[in-house]
Formats: sequence, C-alpha cells, structure tokens
Amino acid sequence: MNDRYIVVYGLLKSMYDNEAAVFVRKHCRLVGEATFPGYLYDLENYPGVIYDEDSPFTVFGELFQITGDRVALTSFLDEFENVGPRFEHPNEYRKEVIPVTVGDKIYEASCYLYNRNPDGLKLIESGRYENIHGTRK
Repeated sequence: MNDRYIVVYGLLKSMYDNEAAVFVRKHCRLVGEATFPGYLYDLENYPGVIYDEDSPFTVFGELFQITGDRVALTSFLDEFENVGPRFEHPNEYRKEVIPVTVGDKIYEASCYLYNRNPDGLKLIESGRYENIHGTRK
C-alpha cells in the first residue's frame, strides 16, 4: 500500500456512512475528487474497477491522505476487500499503486482494483458508482 495516499471509488467514499467509510475518514484526510482512466463495473452490491491508462472512460473517486495508523488502515481495508491468503484465490481485488489526478496535480495512490474477468458485468460509463446506486449507507 502506498504509504501516503489511497484512492477510493465506491462505498468508501466520504458521502457514505458505513463502518468502512467512517474508518477511512478516521485514519485519513480527504484531499479531493480524484480521476483516473479505467473501467468501473457494477458488481450489484458494490463496484469494481480496472485501471487502464488507455481507457476512453474516466473513473471518479476520492483521494485520501493517510494521517493515522497505516498498519491498522491496511489491515482493515484488506479485510473489507477480502484481500490476502485466507480469502478465495484469486482474490476479487488486488492492491496496486496507480496515478490519479486531483485538480491539476498527479498523485501516486494505492487502489483496490478488480482482479477477475469483467465479462458479463455492467459497465458504469459515467465513472461514478453513486450515479447507479445513490448514496445509500
């Protein structure tokens, strides 16, 4: 995980009040809306994203600066995203550092990327998960 920044694009965004989003806000400071090229998919109850620098689509997320306990945050997010050896392999997500843009600045941020074949999944062309599912908590 990047030591300084994470980018989120779904249920961890600041508009949500679920336990995981609250945990992120406890350990991080919101920098702002972040964008990156890729494909955002609706997995029914949550989203998945595939980063692709050549994608014609833009994913809209939020960049957070890690200000609290990085180890606790990493452990919590790995559990939330089912990443690690105790979960079904291949894991549904993998952590990767990707470039994201906030305003006119580029940051390197850790992101949980969808790690399975997206065939048959619904592409969210707007790049915004909340456009499909609203701000349900």
